[in-house]
Amino acid sequence: MKAKFPLALVIGALNLDIVIKGLPKFAEPDEQVNGREIQLNPGGKGRNIAAMLAAWLAPGQVAMLSQLVQDKHGLFRIPLESLQEAHINTDYVHLLNDRPGDLPTLAIFLNTIDHQRANYYLPGENESLSTETIDLAEPLFRHLAEQNGILLLTLEMPIQTACYALALAEKYRLKVMLDPGGQPPEKDIDFSPLFKYPIFLIKPNHEEAERLCGVKVCDFSSARQAAEKLMGMGTSHILITHGAQGAYAFAQNTGQQFPPPDFHVPPYAESTGCGDQVLAVVCAEILHGKPFLVACQKAIRAGSLQFIQPGLTPISPNHPDLRS
Repeated sequence: MKAKFPLALVIGALNLDIVIKGLPKFAEPDEQVNGREIQLNPGGKGRNIAAMLAAWLAPGQVAMLSQLVQDKHGLFRIPLESLQEAHINTDYVHLLNDRPGDLPTLAIFLNTIDHQRANYYLPGENESLSTETIDLAEPLFRHLAEQNGILLLTLEMPIQTACYALALAEKYRLKVMLDPGGQPPEKDIDFSPLFKYPIFLIKPNHEEAERLCGVKVCDFSSARQAAEKLMGMGTSHILITHGAQGAYAFAQNTGQQFPPPDFHVPPYAESTGCGDQVLAVVCAEILHGKPFLVACQKAIRAGSLQFIQPGLTPISPNHPDLRS
């Protein structure tokens, strides 16, 4: 049953992950290699964040704004139904039903039996979100601001559309958390238009932080330099994740490094979705009234638990290893 009023709106992509497991090796050119298992899973940063956040809030308190190709094969149902099963409000998911021959955005993951992995990404119409679709959700922006809710925004869309969403959030003084992932890594992107608008929190990984501000992040000192630049651009809170080195959190006159918890790392450990888990938990804890650094500490622990578990099942707030 849906709650009447969401407290968080996630804007991002709804994708399809094709996961092939049990390959003895990666194929050489013109070679066939047989795997043991194939899975069709819901994906997309936005979808992951929404599902992971929904595990920490009441049913219906998370809404998703996205667009999805209604393909003739019915593949669109996999990400869409994953939201509905998590009791996420899908009223703002726009189905494109005029192009049945197209496919959803696809991510293909190849996995060998010795835990090597290769990833392929095929962008699609799912990530061409328009400003007109944002306009349809303006009443929800207003409601979220009145309820002291949060907008979570990924960059799985044109920068122009992201800026439009930020401008609408500014209009209603709605708090924004930005995950800057989603833009093609091979493209030279001008991110500066995003910083014309107030951003409560930005959560890049160390590579994304360098793309945003030009500072190479390799330790706490360089992370502080990057954070100072980002705060100078108008962001009030920064959380930079850095793999095995943990994360670095900064706000005005404060900064802290969070080393990763000392969990056993299994051979199948994989970083996909860890940053999504971190942002979801930070958002949930802020909505629950926790201080920023306290929220970050729990979020890093949850992200580490996501790293060591198989698959992308959301980490529950009741997980026994979340106790510090």
